[in-house]
Amino acid sequence: MKLRLPRHGGLDAARALFPEGLAAADVLDFSISINPLGPPPGLKDALAEALASIHRYPEITAATLTEKLAERHGLTPDNVIVGNGTADLLFALAPRLPGKKAVIPSPTFIEYERVCALNDYRIRHVPHNGPWFALDAKRIVEALAGGATLFLCQPNNPTGRCLDPGELEEILKKTGELGAAVVLDEAFLPFTDTPSTIPLIHRYDHLIVLRSMTKTFGIPGLRLGYAVAAPAVIERWKAFLPPWNVNTLAQTAGLYCLKNGEAHLTASRRYIQKEKQRVFEEIRKLGLFKPLPSEANFFLVSLDTESLTATDLYLSLARRGILVRHCGSFRGMGDGHVRIGLKKRAENDRLLSALLEITRRRSCHARAAAAASTT
Repeated sequence: MKLRLPRHGGLDAARALFPEGLAAADVLDFSISINPLGPPPGLKDALAEALASIHRYPEITAATLTEKLAERHGLTPDNVIVGNGTADLLFALAPRLPGKKAVIPSPTFIEYERVCALNDYRIRHVPHNGPWFALDAKRIVEALAGGATLFLCQPNNPTGRCLDPGELEEILKKTGELGAAVVLDEAFLPFTDTPSTIPLIHRYDHLIVLRSMTKTFGIPGLRLGYAVAAPAVIERWKAFLPPWNVNTLAQTAGLYCLKNGEAHLTASRRYIQKEKQRVFEEIRKLGLFKPLPSEANFFLVSLDTESLTATDLYLSLARRGILVRHCGSFRGMGDGHVRIGLKKRAENDRLLSALLEITRRRSCHARAAAAASTT
């Protein structure tokens, strides 16, 4: 029987594979990619205070948070929409986009394809190039036609690679000429040094930018995202969101993080850059794994599937209480890659120890097999 691996990361999806159980308290989850330092200091206290108001409805359209987000980006509230995570916004947006045609580079976040399929889009996939999954801007533009929507992730998930800002702006120019829309997902961009495209909103009215406060500030249990676009796009979009789609605690968290989270994000970015390099090098030294360069808070690890498949590694680590992201659900990736999200140093060390143990066991088995074949 073929093993049905989770479509997404996270403990809930993995539990079905292990009838003996995976206790949340005992599992280190590297399959998710959020801020490894967690929420900003003081946020939990702010949420505790907000509990006193949960007997009242939240703001129906998160107007205060919308205003503060607009201020942060030098926009007006007419440019901003807030949702229960970016997936909430994406599923409300897709039916409103023109043309029912999509161009999606692959591999990338699987929900782009899913939301398009649910809305009967004709989808054209543009594979990334080479072992490092470089995005080919020329091929993407060639795949576009009038009325199509291009879905891009900056940096890309699961590869962690950013498109050069100059190349990205060239795509925006070409898509504007072709009458195509661009949905640009910057969920992980705050962890990188790459500039945002949000300042380009005034120049390109076919550009829609998604942002995830869930990932940036480590609050996946609350779910909070927003998007910026031209006012006409936002107005149509809001009409198809349910009222009160963002709860009181999530709105509180968003306002707190905007006011108090910048220093925490700066510290997180520094930590990610330094710790990623350490973990990357330690994994590379093991020899059995090939980590791939990434600008995000996660990176891919490529495997020689003749000696160890992604499924083998996923199950071996899970039995040790460690989850990584099997990349088989990403289009075109098969059983040769896992994605690892960074965590705190002690937790990363536990992962490294497990990978070292797996490497040593594989080496012992290989030597035993070689010895047996010569006798």
